[in-house]
Amino acid sequence: RLRLDAANAPALVRGCDLVLDGCDNFATRYAVNAACAAAGVPLLAAAMSQWEGQISLYDPARGGPCYACVFPEPPAAGLAPSCAEAGVIGALPGVMGSMMALEAVKQIARAGEVLRGAMLIYDGLHAETRRIALARRPDCPVCNAEDR
Repeated sequence: RLRLDAANAPALVRGCDLVLDGCDNFATRYAVNAACAAAGVPLLAAAMSQWEGQISLYDPARGGPCYACVFPEPPAAGLAPSCAEAGVIGALPGVMGSMMALEAVKQIARAGEVLRGAMLIYDGLHAETRRIALARRPDCPVCNAEDR
């Protein structure tokens, strides 16, 4: 088994047209984001906790923010429990996985409006969705680094 980390992420994303991330830990999220930003590969990421999910396309090579623009630092220990600690309602991974599949097809086919520069938040408990705008941070050390 291969576990993705900051050391092997660049080689794993190199040559990809799109990377999908549904991991449940922050170290992996930040490693995938850094590798995708450096390689110019769009990152479609979804996250879940309890009844809620969020999805976005992080794509700084095409004007959108990267994950670190939106979440500059991982939350302090205990503030964002893992899926195993907080639990996720059983159907939510299927809902978010379907949303990811649809967004991936839209991105690859260049169809419709993708979630670049936006985040879709799904509240499964109240059957509501919200779409919020995301902005690129000019001082982001990941996607606006001088040596890139």
